[in-house]
Amino acid sequence: MRHDVARWWPLAAVLVAAVVGFVVHANGGALPGEVWYIDRLQALGEPVPSVAEFVRVTTGTEGALVVLAAAAPWLVWRHQLAGAAVIGLLLATMLVVQPIIKDVVDRPRPTAAQVDVRADHSSSSYPSGHSMSTSVVWGTAVGLAHRRRRNGVAALAAIPIVVTFLASGVQGVHWPSDAVGGTLLGTAAAAVAVRVVTTGPSA
Repeated sequence: MRHDVARWWPLAAVLVAAVVGFVVHANGGALPGEVWYIDRLQALGEPVPSVAEFVRVTTGTEGALVVLAAAAPWLVWRHQLAGAAVIGLLLATMLVVQPIIKDVVDRPRPTAAQVDVRADHSSSSYPSGHSMSTSVVWGTAVGLAHRRRRNGVAALAAIPIVVTFLASGVQGVHWPSDAVGGTLLGTAAAAVAVRVVTTGPSA
């Protein structure tokens, strides 16, 4: 059963993200309850806003690329060709797939008339690039640690995914469905990456 879940999770996650993307594209704005959700997050006092700002600055594609660059030598040394393939997969997900989906869905960001927009942005809203890139890299770390039964390490590696999901709402730069889509797509890519390195000849 566990093996079946691991096999089908990436496809299921992509399909759900595709459905969400279709819905938000067709809707063209906030889904029911999304403004309320952001209002509740933004009503939280310090240190929540400061932590959200720190998370936004240090995560996202740029932060994920730094983490991947640090892990790349170990991936290649430990998993050889499979590790190199995983690096290529993660890079393609963040640098190619992500902007393509953003352009296709072309969802507007939250506006100052709807929520308190606390950070600058320059791309379309769906999926959240911060959530997607963070989930790609840290999700891979979670999966690899879990496969090695290092559940404490896996739990720590999951923290950036959770706080990045929440930070985009606190900052008012993404709708929660953007973060859902980004997290689903990122963890799908991570699941594939984990499968590649754990079933390769050097696993």
